[in-house]
Amino acid sequence: MRVGFIGFGGAAYGLTRGLKEAGLEEVFFYDSVRDTVPNGEVIRRHAAETGAVFKESLGVLIRETEIIISCVTGSVALAVAGQAAPFLEPRHLFVDVNTASPRVMEAAGEVVQRSGAAFADVAMLGGIPAFLHRVPCLASGNGAARFKTAMQPYGMDITCIGEIPGQASAIKMFRSVFMKGFLALLLEMLSGTHRYQVDSLVLDSIAKTMEKNDFLETVRLQMTKGVINAERMSHEMEEVVDTFAQMGLPSVMAAATREKLQWCSKMNLAAHFGGEMPDSLDEVLAVVEEKSR
Repeated sequence: MRVGFIGFGGAAYGLTRGLKEAGLEEVFFYDSVRDTVPNGEVIRRHAAETGAVFKESLGVLIRETEIIISCVTGSVALAVAGQAAPFLEPRHLFVDVNTASPRVMEAAGEVVQRSGAAFADVAMLGGIPAFLHRVPCLASGNGAARFKTAMQPYGMDITCIGEIPGQASAIKMFRSVFMKGFLALLLEMLSGTHRYQVDSLVLDSIAKTMEKNDFLETVRLQMTKGVINAERMSHEMEEVVDTFAQMGLPSVMAAATREKLQWCSKMNLAAHFGGEMPDSLDEVLAVVEEKSR
């Protein structure tokens, strides 16, 4: 099996390094900045380290490989798919691992599939430096199962979730709301706690609360309790925003929390549920979906 990477930045390098160590012999790449400064020097060094072979053009790379992995950036993912399409044939599998919106992946899938090639939208859910090629992946599109079959012998962790391009990327996008949002919350909260030298006290208090239940039960409790108390909590967040303002610190996350709670309170879910906590997360989400339309 001959694998070709479009783009040979950090992600492609990490995947190649892992795959080579797992026994994949033939890896090729094309990168338009291979001969530029300063990126070119790093790319050439990584290629030499892993044994990845440079191909002089995108067309040559595609002609001489069967699986093509687009590993550029989300902003150019669709353009790269369009550039590759004229060279693709039904024997090819085009894999897009870029972080892009579901709509971009849908459009890229359409472009690739018109050539007769198979397409896989692959969302990598972890850091490549830590996992290398064993990074947990979600795959969708008509080429998802083929990608899993081809890469499993080398230890890749791929879960197929459907045949529609964009499904895998949608999961990564929505997951990022929490993962990146959690980082933003920590940055904001700890900037305040550090000013008052209460970092450990606040973190210990949160830890005790979070450790009472497993994560899924915590989500259920927060949602079922929160939607009927959203108005009260939005007023509490006013005080938080004012506190940060008095300290001269930004309160982007606190202000956004206040606004989201105000949005929720306008649905009047407390009245809908008769002031009682609903039993299930699904029950809450169904009502929120209905009232959001």
